Amino acid sequence: MTTIAVKETTLEKLKRIMKARHADSLDQTINSLIESSEGTPQSMFGVDRHRRVRLTRREHEEFQREHSWR
Repeated sequence: MTTIAVKETTLEKLKRIMKARHADSLDQTINSLIESSEGTPQSMFGVDRHRRVRLTRREHEEFQREHSWR
């Protein structure tokens, strides 16, 4: 786990967003904001749902990080 420094005003904004998005943590909130900024639609998760392999969201994200084609 890594610690990051943000201004108090930034922390308050993150907390408001966290509440509005019903997120469980600031980490989840930040990841949600990153996904939004990257333009990856939520509907893309589970695009291969008809295949036999079932992945959790965390497994899917880990796979994407490990096999990044960028």
